[in-house]
Amino acid sequence: MLDQNKSTPLYLQIKEMVETMIERGELKPGDRVPTEAEMIEKYQVSRVTVKNAYKLLVEDGIIFRIAGKGSFVSTKEHLPDTNRDLKKIGYLSPMILDTFTMKLFQGVEEGCKEAGSMLMIRQVTLQSEERNAINDMIRCGAEGLIIFPVDGETYSEEILNLKTRNFPFVLVDRYLPGIKTNSVSSDNYLGGFLGTEYLIGKGHTEIGIISGTKSTTASSEDRFQGYLDAMKKNQLLTNPSYWLTRIDEFTYQQEDIYKQYIADWLSSNPNITAAFAFSSLMAEQVYQVARSMGKQIPEQLAILSYDNPDIKMMDASPFFSSIEQNAEEMGLQAVQVLMKSLHDPVHVEQRVIPVSLYHGLSS
Repeated sequence: MLDQNKSTPLYLQIKEMVETMIERGELKPGDRVPTEAEMIEKYQVSRVTVKNAYKLLVEDGIIFRIAGKGSFVSTKEHLPDTNRDLKKIGYLSPMILDTFTMKLFQGVEEGCKEAGSMLMIRQVTLQSEERNAINDMIRCGAEGLIIFPVDGETYSEEILNLKTRNFPFVLVDRYLPGIKTNSVSSDNYLGGFLGTEYLIGKGHTEIGIISGTKSTTASSEDRFQGYLDAMKKNQLLTNPSYWLTRIDEFTYQQEDIYKQYIADWLSSNPNITAAFAFSSLMAEQVYQVARSMGKQIPEQLAILSYDNPDIKMMDASPFFSSIEQNAEEMGLQAVQVLMKSLHDPVHVEQRVIPVSLYHGLSS
């Protein structure tokens, strides 16, 4: 049994417990290890505790995982082979500035560890940097790529070239409408719909939208359509002046310009009582600007964020109501899809990960 008073962390105690069961022969090579849910129920610990224990067991080669089936005690063929060549996977991502991009990276990293692959990482902000990074990674031996695409007015030419060459790749958080590519993204339409319905249910009819650059790959397009359909369902009129778009054309190094843009928008639309921000960074900026203008949050302006910024604000933590994406699961499944493409370069699969609504204090 676990000892809550013991100095050894609980996840290490669980790891040691599984190792002991194997040493005693209670679990033999090829046997299924108790599921995370079973361990949680039996020992009354958190999912994170069990997940960390199993992660270490996988890294030590004691157990192995099969997607959709569970974890099993390693057999000889599943023991780590230090002499084998690791598959090299490249991961391209915008700057890791928020919880979403961090969790997405963690999911990709964990997926690569489970798959026995080496991960190469490059952060990019422009399509030109993305193009160079793709070529650099391929030259360095990347056998497949996971790409969090940079937004742009047109499709990335280099991504289209990958498609033409049947080079294995997976897009995360984005997809190319009308072009069949591997992708793993959140149900962004549902997120836009749920978020808008939530604000309407709180009594808001004058809802502002803050989104980024119009892009052929942007998930914000699906979120925006969800907003429009929710307004239509509730027989509410939409006001285009309430839509603050292209906001991310200003970099966060231009913070004064960025905030002034938001301030002008709020001043020009005093009837807005709720703001639905399509990213956590935008929600944070709207909060700061609104407060500097003397607005009471949420009494005068409710704020709904796509992903929680995890800001510690006075007595409210976490503060924002938000549409929550399972970013870590998105990263894990992106690796799974890529592994299929490595075995079959013409394999095409598009996975959609559910979202959920988190009730905070700011709306």
